[in-house]
Amino acid sequence: MQLCLLTELERYSAQHSELEPEVLQVARRELVRLANDGVCASASRYTQLQQSEAAGRLYDLETALDALHGIEVERAEGWRRAAHDLRGSAHVIVNASTVLTREDLPDTKRTEISHALSVAATALSKLLTDLLDHARLEAGHEQRNVKAFDAARLIKEFCETARPLAADRSLFLKSEGPAALEVEGDAIKVQRILQNLVLNALQATQSGGVLVTWEAGSSLADSNHWALCVQDTGAGFTSDAMPLRQELKDATEGAREVEESPQSDGAPSLSASPPPTLDSQSTVSSKRLPAGEGIGLSIVKRLCELLDASIELQSSAGQGTTFRVIFPRRYPGDSNVQD
Repeated sequence: MQLCLLTELERYSAQHSELEPEVLQVARRELVRLANDGVCASASRYTQLQQSEAAGRLYDLETALDALHGIEVERAEGWRRAAHDLRGSAHVIVNASTVLTREDLPDTKRTEISHALSVAATALSKLLTDLLDHARLEAGHEQRNVKAFDAARLIKEFCETARPLAADRSLFLKSEGPAALEVEGDAIKVQRILQNLVLNALQATQSGGVLVTWEAGSSLADSNHWALCVQDTGAGFTSDAMPLRQELKDATEGAREVEESPQSDGAPSLSASPPPTLDSQSTVSSKRLPAGEGIGLSIVKRLCELLDASIELQSSAGQGTTFRVIFPRRYPGDSNVQD
């Protein structure tokens, strides 16, 4: 623009030779001042934009660092609880083994302690397996292998195999849902999620039992989703008893905010309302999760992230606890889909 103005000024000067030299000097001086003001204003605006962008990046960095710190605190707390559970099981094994070496131990007491030793050894083995699984998930060594499978058949078959575990504790284990539910996904990882949730529910329930349900999304917005729901009649958990409760609560509220947005067909979505709970039949409140359950729930959360699934938690006084997992029914962008 300044060059155009200078060209016009020179052309005007050539066409009007009668102009005094001082007039042209003033005109050129004003043109230089105008150009200088423009450069200064542009540099000032650029500096402001740079500062604003730097402040935004600093805020993003601080937010990311806060989130990272929260993850580290959560991870440290998880390992601390796992170490506490490991130590507890190890102490039971050591003490039971020491008592069993006594020759004057009555047979009834020996049988009782042998059973406690077996239970502690089984719990220790499961916890070590869960820790290894958790470490693999955190390290990113797990990959999803998407294939077509019948989710209803997978869930029913697992519940059949797990029903004797419930019967041993005088609990029921029911399964309800459509006779068939064809989906795409990683069947092995879906079963691992189901297994962790069901076994944890059985451990947390003193009376009554566990209900496992599944459903396909019926609305247009939900046509590419299906839900797995595990409900128990336990006493529920407090925030202190469940380290992941706040994180799961945030995930539940976030998913619900998305799902409560206006739907194109006006139909309710899978997450439009809180997952249902059963009336509690367990009068003893669990002050702490069973050994290793925090790791198990962490594994569930990691597996859900790997499968692009959302997990919701509902638990309150006088009601049992419900976990609902909403899975994609199709993975159109996944190149590993197999028939």
